[in-house]
Amino acid sequence: MSKVQSLPRKPRQVIISPTARGIAIALLVLGAAILLLGVYGYLLGDLKAEAWGMADLRAQVQSARKAALSAGTGVTGWLGALSFVMNTATILFIVGGLMIYTGVMLLTQQWERFKDFACVLPVIAFLLIFVYYPLIDLLRISFTNWNLLKDDYSFVGNKNYVWLFQGSGWKYFTQSLGVTFTYTVWEIALTLVFGLLLAMLFNRMSPAFNAMRTVIFMPRYIAVSTSAIIFIWILNGNYGILNHVLSLLGIRGPDWLNTEGTALTGILFLTFWRVTGYAMMIYLSAMKGIPQDYYEAAEIDGADGPQKFRYITLPMLSPTTLFLVVTTFIASMRVFQSVDVMTSGGPGRATNVMVQWIYNMAFKDFRVDRAAVLSLVFFLILLAVTAATMRWSRRSVSYDS
Repeated sequence: MSKVQSLPRKPRQVIISPTARGIAIALLVLGAAILLLGVYGYLLGDLKAEAWGMADLRAQVQSARKAALSAGTGVTGWLGALSFVMNTATILFIVGGLMIYTGVMLLTQQWERFKDFACVLPVIAFLLIFVYYPLIDLLRISFTNWNLLKDDYSFVGNKNYVWLFQGSGWKYFTQSLGVTFTYTVWEIALTLVFGLLLAMLFNRMSPAFNAMRTVIFMPRYIAVSTSAIIFIWILNGNYGILNHVLSLLGIRGPDWLNTEGTALTGILFLTFWRVTGYAMMIYLSAMKGIPQDYYEAAEIDGADGPQKFRYITLPMLSPTTLFLVVTTFIASMRVFQSVDVMTSGGPGRATNVMVQWIYNMAFKDFRVDRAAVLSLVFFLILLAVTAATMRWSRRSVSYDS
């Protein structure tokens, strides 16, 4: 049989109306101007460039700002315009770049495709300004000596990274990371074990069980700060209700939140109260999705309850378990509110989790530069562990359900 040779496809010709072409050219020109203005403001303000007389201009702007602050007015004149460019350099840079990209899309894409692009453009701008830029700017801050007690800062190279990995910061970093991982392991264990047990217990469709599920799930919607204040009272060593109950049993309870050995356990009490109901509902919804044919076939083969749970329920719940592991891991590694309200990282450094340490470093020690380094390294750790978990899940998790 003779092979039919396919003719090469001709590239689709994009027809641009004169109006669209004019708009595209205007976007390109205006976007380039705004982009260059943003770059100049970023070099002048954030990067503190010394070329083209920028040091003198920056000094004039800073003097004008101080004078205006003392007088209770704003900076006016051309220095006011330059101050505005310095303050909004990032937004100008991103807006100018998006305008250029929009002009290029308008010249190269069919109208239907361009309309789709225009719909997501506001979302792209939002993500660039409020998500990706702050992350990138952390890298810039980590190479400075930014201290909130000082009026100005300068670039110091990798000095902050040397402090973290080769100086005194390494000891505290490993200690804080160890506390964070300990808290995370316990939260994941509590979430998975008790969430699954409660899901099996309350897997009944009746008004009574519905009411009990609601009561268990309700703590998820109570503010963490409010819950933390209540648990401070519950865990108080002198008049807390927990120690009162223990005393009735002949047990002398410790001062939970003021003792280094039990402070993290006290925070985990609050965590257990909040997370188990959520895990129960997630597991319940997954259980309802397991086909009953599997259980009927297992009963025909003579399988009992534990065997059906081991060979049917657990494997079919593996995607849900993976979801809970990943989401709980990320949330618990970023724990802050409960620790900040209940212990503020103390006593000593017993509950000084990573986010609490970063907060204290920036807003109590006023070292924004070191806080930026800690944030970047912590972000990379979370990213690496999450990526490894997802890669492992491809081989070990069953998605048959």
